[in-house]
Amino acid sequence: MTEDDLDDLEFDTLRTGDHIAAARRLAELAEAVSGGVSRANVLLRAGEQWQHAGDHEAAAALYRAALEDGGETYGDARAYLADALFKLGRIPEARALVDDIRADAPRDPEVYRAVAEVLYEQGDTAGCHEWATNGADVVLAVRAAGAPADETALAEDSLEALLRLRYRARIDLGRPEDHYDAMLDDLLKNA
Repeated sequence: MTEDDLDDLEFDTLRTGDHIAAARRLAELAEAVSGGVSRANVLLRAGEQWQHAGDHEAAAALYRAALEDGGETYGDARAYLADALFKLGRIPEARALVDDIRADAPRDPEVYRAVAEVLYEQGDTAGCHEWATNGADVVLAVRAAGAPADETALAEDSLEALLRLRYRARIDLGRPEDHYDAMLDDLLKNA
C-alpha cells in the first residue's frame, strides 16, 4: 500500500461520490496496512470519508483510532477530530483539542490552516483570524530561517490558503487592511 494507492482510491470516490464505501474500504485497509503508509494515516483518511458522508460519529471514532495508533499522519489528527466533535455538538471537547494543538505550537502551517477552517466554519471568526495569522507567521519564519528548499516549498504551499482565510475573517471582523493583505495581493499577482 502506497500513498498513490490511497490517492487513487480517494480520486475514484470523488468520481463516484460513494464516501461510505471508501470509508469502509479504507478502514479495512488500515487493519492490514503494510508498506510505506502508516495505519494511522489510513485511519485518518477513512475518517475523512465518513465526514464527507455525514457520519461524524464514525469519523470521530476513526480519528481517535488514528490518534491512539500514534503513527505518522498528515497534519494533526486532533484538528480533524475537533471538526467532527464540533459537528456533533460536543463543543467543549472540540475546544479542548484546539487548545491542546495550540499548546503544542505546531510548526506545520497546514495544521494552522485546518484549525482556522474548522473555526471559521463554526462561526469563530476571531479564532480563525488568529490561527490563520499564526500559520502565516510560521511560513514567514521558515522563509526567514533559510530552511531547506523542500521544507520551504511545503510551507509556501500553505501561505496562500492561510492568507485567504485570514482575509475572509478580517473582512467579517471589520478590521482594516494590513501587511498580510499586501502579501496576499503579491501572491495573487505573481501566480
